[in-house]
Amino acid sequence: MPISVLLIEGDATQADAVVRALADAWSDWRVEVAASLEQIRPLLARRLPDVALTAARLADGTAFDALELLGRIPVLIMVPTGEEAQAAHAMRHGFCDFLVQSPSGDHLLALPAQIEAALERSTGALARQNAEALLARQHSLLQAISLAQATFIAGTSPRAVFDTVLRALMELTDSAFGMVGQVQRTPEGQPFLRVHAMTDISWDDDSRALYARHAQEGMVFDRPHTLVGTALATGEPVISNNPDSDPRSAGVPPGHPPLHAYLGLPIHAAGEFVAMVGLANRPGGYSEADVQFLQPLLNTVGQLELARRAELARSGVESELARTSALLAEKTRALEATLASVSQGITNVDAEGRIRVYNKRYLELLDLPEELLARQPSVEEVVRFQTERGDFGTDYELIEAPARAYVASERAAHAGGPQVPETYVRKTRAGRFLEVRTRRLESGGRVRTFADVTDYLGTLQALRESEARWRSLTHLSSDWYWEQDADFRFVRFDGSAERAQNLPDEMHYGLARWELPHTAVAEGQWRKHRQQLEAHEVFHDFEMQRTTSDGTVVWVSISGEPIFDAEGRFTGYRGVARNITERKAAEAEIRRLAFYDELTALPNRRLLLDRLAHATALCAREEHHGALLFLDLDNFKAINDTLGHEWGDRLLVQVAARIQACVRAADTVARMGGDEFVVVLQGLHGAAPEAAAEAEAVAQKIIGALNDPFQVGNRDVHSTPSIGIALFRDAQEPVHELLQRADMAMYQAKALGRNTLCFFDPAMQAAASARSALEGDIRQALQRNEFLLHYQPVVNEAGDMLGAEALVRWQHPQRGMVPPGEFIALAEQTGLILPLGRRVMRMACDQLAQWARDPRTAGWSVAVNVSAQEFRHPQFVAQVLETLRESGASAHRLKLELTESLMLHDVEDSILKMQALRTVGLGFSLDDFGTGYSSLGYLKRLPLDQLKIDQSFVRDVLTDPNDAAIACTIVALAHSLGLEVVAEGVETEGQRAFLLRNGCRQFQGYLWGRPGPAEALVCS
Repeated sequence: MPISVLLIEGDATQADAVVRALADAWSDWRVEVAASLEQIRPLLARRLPDVALTAARLADGTAFDALELLGRIPVLIMVPTGEEAQAAHAMRHGFCDFLVQSPSGDHLLALPAQIEAALERSTGALARQNAEALLARQHSLLQAISLAQATFIAGTSPRAVFDTVLRALMELTDSAFGMVGQVQRTPEGQPFLRVHAMTDISWDDDSRALYARHAQEGMVFDRPHTLVGTALATGEPVISNNPDSDPRSAGVPPGHPPLHAYLGLPIHAAGEFVAMVGLANRPGGYSEADVQFLQPLLNTVGQLELARRAELARSGVESELARTSALLAEKTRALEATLASVSQGITNVDAEGRIRVYNKRYLELLDLPEELLARQPSVEEVVRFQTERGDFGTDYELIEAPARAYVASERAAHAGGPQVPETYVRKTRAGRFLEVRTRRLESGGRVRTFADVTDYLGTLQALRESEARWRSLTHLSSDWYWEQDADFRFVRFDGSAERAQNLPDEMHYGLARWELPHTAVAEGQWRKHRQQLEAHEVFHDFEMQRTTSDGTVVWVSISGEPIFDAEGRFTGYRGVARNITERKAAEAEIRRLAFYDELTALPNRRLLLDRLAHATALCAREEHHGALLFLDLDNFKAINDTLGHEWGDRLLVQVAARIQACVRAADTVARMGGDEFVVVLQGLHGAAPEAAAEAEAVAQKIIGALNDPFQVGNRDVHSTPSIGIALFRDAQEPVHELLQRADMAMYQAKALGRNTLCFFDPAMQAAASARSALEGDIRQALQRNEFLLHYQPVVNEAGDMLGAEALVRWQHPQRGMVPPGEFIALAEQTGLILPLGRRVMRMACDQLAQWARDPRTAGWSVAVNVSAQEFRHPQFVAQVLETLRESGASAHRLKLELTESLMLHDVEDSILKMQALRTVGLGFSLDDFGTGYSSLGYLKRLPLDQLKIDQSFVRDVLTDPNDAAIACTIVALAHSLGLEVVAEGVETEGQRAFLLRNGCRQFQGYLWGRPGPAEALVCS
């Protein structure tokens, strides 16, 4: 039968395209178009469509508004290209499918099949819902029967028995009930009798006796004239004894609507008639299906009443109970099997927040222990268990952002927390994605389902990637299309208008490819290409030149495949050709950049190594010397930092030009990178002293040229070089070693004061080797735990020990105790200071924790020096906190000593790190204060606790007025800033007395002891 489609689209062009795609004479589809939400309503009132398509945005609303109006009708959403994420959101909120509107309209080709698939899925879902509803209704009936049985057997009072049965009937029939004596009125205001029941409250003794005579038969009444009516105005019972009167009016007060049908049951308890319950006056009477539905319950109640009246027949009741219980158990097992077989995890939470029902799939998806759920825990217990296990991530990042606050509130069971989201997505620790849906129940509880949507989301991602690939391919279309006949002669050229100038001329028709002019293809290449064509093979990226009509030469890349007719006969070739002129030019540029510096056009490192290898071979062959000059600009970084990199680049170009002007054409000038240049001189004198003099002359010439000011922009810029020189003659010497020698000599020139030159000396190599060996020893020492800490006491004015400064020492297996001055600088240069600093911090914290356990040392603190590299490390704060936590040391007893030079770089970041550590109790001391550059503006902002007067000022405080003034100034400055002051290097009682007299209260130095092991401090 025809399919009715409702299209909701405000764009007339888009709507017309969809209508044409569905208007197939074979399918006989009916398409109605609505441009807005307002136009939907009259169409829905007239006829409901089978399926609907809606645009994402409408003139008076969105697709979600349309979904709400359409109810259960399957709806597909149409989203523009680039907004696929909106489609995924729509699918989670009720849309059955989506399609991406491509500009070319290709999405319309698959639209009919997509609609049919959506209709099939919708039909299957509706049938499943109906089956689930029927199953639930049957389960409710079994529960009602079981409840009635339990009520009678437990010996409940007659009134409670009646109330139980009445409630069960109300729930199962979804009817409105009233008790005898209650008045319900018709729309015209007339009293309306809905339920007849006999209870102790609403009947007198005469009425009960009269009613009992009609109920002794113990059967179900289904005729109105057998009923007891109630005069609702007076509350008196009435009975009609006239069998000739209208049965529907028997016992009914005047004005009451006639009774069409009645289902009733006498209720006895302990051999005594207690009540009559029934339903009356349903419009149209009760159908056979209604009677069949109520009959099991009514029959069960009657059987139970007879069983209680005849106690000797109790075994029959128990048998019936066992049968009914077995039926109920069977139905329950069927329900449990159904729950266990579904792919979703399901939980039922009652109004008090406890998980009463769950299935195995729920445990599997969330990896929860069954013993936790078996005791029916509260939701907050389960959420707390998951949080502590890390199921939601550190900051709930595994939960979809809109639902994080709700999940967090579930853990604490906040009564007024965020509203329960209907749907959200979360990620498991195993990397799976779960869609969580919640539906509230009228009882106050809720049902929650967990579905694994990893594959679905993966499909969406694959779809997006596929769409992206497809769009990318559409932009990579060929410049033109060509065809050849069976003799390989061109018969067709097609191409877009904007590329027409690149198409072959008309004169190329009828020619073979190898007959075209100016192809720049070698004869061997043509021979191989013709063999492919004659073998009818597919070929790719055959490159050749061609000339356009205006004489422009272009490069083209050609690909083709053979054409066969229906009988398999070869008929020619077809293929595509692309203009690759720009690519060829780019390849040439890449080849140039591979060997030349882009900024200065000098040879780069690769070409330098090649030319240096040739130079060493030539010098060895001709028995001449050569020289390698390694040049580095002094303070070039300052120029970049102050003037900018653009000015720095301009300066480098001028430097390159001046160096080239100082050497011969046969020599090589190369740029290594940054501000480093290398000059290769060859053909120098055969004797080393004369060759050195020649190389020195060239170097001095370069120094003189670069000492002249450079004109950059409108200002003069000065930059001097430091040059290292290494002579060579032996071809066996590796070029990398020559570069290393010249580099070391250059650094020696910088050490000599810059703007000078220095020749490589074997002693430099020895120092470099020693430095390399020391670096290796440091690495091994870190692995072997050879580093240890010595502590120097810090005392107050009375000489009482307040704590100590931790000083690292190296117990070398061959060298013995190595002082820090011999390895700290190298550790900082090589980056080994980072693992060494972490080792020192851990040893100091362990010692601090050990002191805390001894009453004699519990009040001591430890000061640890922190290098600039350590402090600038992004994870420094986290590493310190982790060390404190693992060692158990008190943060309030740990003090970090920083240097002034550390504050010269990124002061704001330093302040943030210090504040982060200060919040947990750490203190900070500014070490060697006065020896570097300190901005008072920064000093007052730093969260410091202490200043340490450098020992260089303390040493001559009694003999040098300047040192005395500096020391007193530091003390006064510290007091004005509210900081403590510690004087380092105090060795005499006179120094201590002077500092104490001028306000210093804490001291450190040889006067109280040299640095030593922690045990020595305790013993002293």
